[in-house]
Amino acid sequence: MRLAAVAAALVAAGALTSACRTAAPGDPTMRALFRDLERQVTVAAATGWGADRLEIDAQLEAALDSTCRVDPLARRLLRRWLDDRIALAGGPVEQAYRARGKNLDRVEGLLVLTRVRMLLDRAEEHALDCPFWLEPEHDFRGRQVSQHRFILTFGGGGKAIAVAQGDQTNLSFGGAGRLLVGRMFRDGDGLFTGVELGGNAVFARAGADGERSLELGADLVVPLVYRRAMTNTYVELAAGYLGHTSEANFGAFDHGIHLGLGVGARALRTRFLFPGAAFGISWERTFVAGDDLTSIKVGFRVAFDLHL
Repeated sequence: MRLAAVAAALVAAGALTSACRTAAPGDPTMRALFRDLERQVTVAAATGWGADRLEIDAQLEAALDSTCRVDPLARRLLRRWLDDRIALAGGPVEQAYRARGKNLDRVEGLLVLTRVRMLLDRAEEHALDCPFWLEPEHDFRGRQVSQHRFILTFGGGGKAIAVAQGDQTNLSFGGAGRLLVGRMFRDGDGLFTGVELGGNAVFARAGADGERSLELGADLVVPLVYRRAMTNTYVELAAGYLGHTSEANFGAFDHGIHLGLGVGARALRTRFLFPGAAFGISWERTFVAGDDLTSIKVGFRVAFDLHL
């Protein structure tokens, strides 16, 4: 199986996966508040949802961090929008659950809407507890989501690498660090660029006897990255320049191209950072004298997003 075909298939799968996202209000402020509360309830549900009152109370402080920044009229309009969506989805959720064979999967979207409504109501009850320095913002863009913002994203991790050149295939291992800057636009689309620096060690065959020897290498990638964000996850498609060097002549770079696919998840905001993790796979072609060098890289990385 050709390495390029494998990479192309994975990139296509990622593009298809990225299309899914729940509907949100059209008004930017209402949409941002809804996305914030939606993230909170879905992250909490991922580890198991217990009694509604206890789960909602545990999220109250983070919910107030968002709702205190939204004026009361927009909060009331969001509540009305949620009521309409719940009704259209067959709510109340308890009745829909029984009507659909007591199968939670069949009321999943309705359950999220109901929990968002409950969290909004609880935050409204405690609106008087808002700190005096948290005032309604004219252009509220969300605390738990990234939209209409410039973002710095950085992180790093390890990789396993399959390297093919001519009739030889070798395995390599290494790591890479990445620093990107870009902008997220409305409701989940973003573009980034920056640099990724990586190092690797490969046991390559050398000499007529075919013995393997350790060879160190380094890569420089300058990608253009498209990110499609869902509620708590995202898919990234990348393409860009590749520079490759090895210990045989460090500093002399061979040029090539890089194509990549990443699938990641973000936790809730921690102070000013969004911590997360991602799985990535990339296909790279380095143009050298003789047979070109083709690599497939697979690995995991920690990732952090910072609003600028």
